[in-house]
Amino acid sequence: MSKFNKTKLPVVPTMVNEMGEKSYALKAKEELIATCLTTFLQKSYYESESEIVNRIKSAAGDVDEDFVAKLAIYLRRDANMRSVTHLLSGELAPRLAGKTYASRFYQKIAQRPDDMSEILAYYFSKGNRKIANSIKRGFKSKLESMDPYLIDKYKMTKKEISLIDLVNLMHPKGTQSNAEAYKRLMSGQDLDGLYSTKILEKEMSKAGKIAKDTGVDVKETKKEAITSVVENVKGMPMMNLVRNLRNILLLAPDKVDDAVAQLTTRGKVLNSKLLPFRFVSAYTEIEAVGTKSYNKSEIQFESDVLPDMSEIKDKILRGLETALEYSVENIPSLTGNTAVLIDHSGSVRGDNYGASKVSAFSKTTSAMIGNLFGSMLAYSQRDVYVGLFGDRLIPVPMDRTRGLLEHNSNSFKLGGSCGGGTENGLYIFLNDVVKNKTKVDNLVIFSDMVIGSGGKGGWDGSSRAGLGSFQELFKKFRVVNPQCNTISVDMRQTSGKSVFDRSLNILQIAGWSDKIFNLIDSNCKGYDALIKEIESIEI
Repeated sequence: MSKFNKTKLPVVPTMVNEMGEKSYALKAKEELIATCLTTFLQKSYYESESEIVNRIKSAAGDVDEDFVAKLAIYLRRDANMRSVTHLLSGELAPRLAGKTYASRFYQKIAQRPDDMSEILAYYFSKGNRKIANSIKRGFKSKLESMDPYLIDKYKMTKKEISLIDLVNLMHPKGTQSNAEAYKRLMSGQDLDGLYSTKILEKEMSKAGKIAKDTGVDVKETKKEAITSVVENVKGMPMMNLVRNLRNILLLAPDKVDDAVAQLTTRGKVLNSKLLPFRFVSAYTEIEAVGTKSYNKSEIQFESDVLPDMSEIKDKILRGLETALEYSVENIPSLTGNTAVLIDHSGSVRGDNYGASKVSAFSKTTSAMIGNLFGSMLAYSQRDVYVGLFGDRLIPVPMDRTRGLLEHNSNSFKLGGSCGGGTENGLYIFLNDVVKNKTKVDNLVIFSDMVIGSGGKGGWDGSSRAGLGSFQELFKKFRVVNPQCNTISVDMRQTSGKSVFDRSLNILQIAGWSDKIFNLIDSNCKGYDALIKEIESIEI
């Protein structure tokens, strides 16, 4: 009998999720990372915006300020998340007082002038009247390094805190490269001629004014504006290009080849750090051009009828395929077979009871991101099963003759047939594996991890699953597949909990960036690896 070396007690779930299933509480760092990587600070299906914000603030308060600062830099620099970094930066101000790196932190976190204005707006909303010295010094240094292009692009004249306000507050010293730009900014003059890159929105605005003043067809002036930007020696910034592909197609179709050439420049794609779902949004928009979903009105004049653009559309769609492939070159090919399960229930797809859009300014839902990531991972595997789950489990045949984005588009449409009531389909998959003792080498689940209790709320086509506790069913799966490399990818962290826990021998990760594919590796430790990467950042 052992007297001193006590038996290790099993980890048990201590919480209940929004669907009534037992769940595990994430540790403070895990919750902070997972929530920050899966929110644009908009309400989710289960939580209001204020609840999400308060959870982030609470988790950040339970973690040392050095880690929070490094996480903020990781989020802004590597994961390309903005709003949540503004929140963390505003919250950190009093905690960084006296820290030798404080001003360097604010210099690094502000990649653009609008980062500064957002951070200050949040900082002032907390009742602060005097700007912390670390913020002043950091923002001053950043403003002094701004080039004329950024100064012109981010004037923010209609915002409560404009670039002129920032200059008045921080008093940056102009350099040889930007002194003239700041001089013109403060005197209300145009910055034309101070930089070579062209801003499409600015050129389009000019085009509208020219058309109004001269009586020339606005479509012609806008075509000229697009042409001048696409043909510019530096081309268009990738985000600007992707967001304006539809305008290029409709207003300057003869410039599509030039636009696609920029879109498929590997270095440009990799340097853009564009979140993968941005390519999907553009793909969906281009696909819709000329269809009934695009021409919603039944009343169409002759000028409204578009010519056959299928050939030009295909060029852009193929270009987007190539761009996405460049952006996710690091997707691993796992050893053995791989089951990829993608959540299409109401909480991630959006149903009559709530929405799951990631932003008030976007049509993108958590299900769209999960479906894309699942499709990307599946395409990189040699032997794969893809299943979409909601009320039902729907298998998706892999047709590798199709492009990745075409497959993803068809897969997402198929996901609309899953039924939104619960994650019953996940129970069906696990039960089938247990029943038939199916060998699964890798199981990757893309979901919000709010798995329902017992699968009782869903429908498998003939009868309700009624398979009891998810925890018990998953343990049975583990008995059949003890060596299965199981990965849960949280697409929308909810309430600081998950039905999965590392004690179940599961790799847990979260996020909307292609960075998650760096962590999907059988030798990786999920959050532990990401925490170590964040802690290694130097400020």
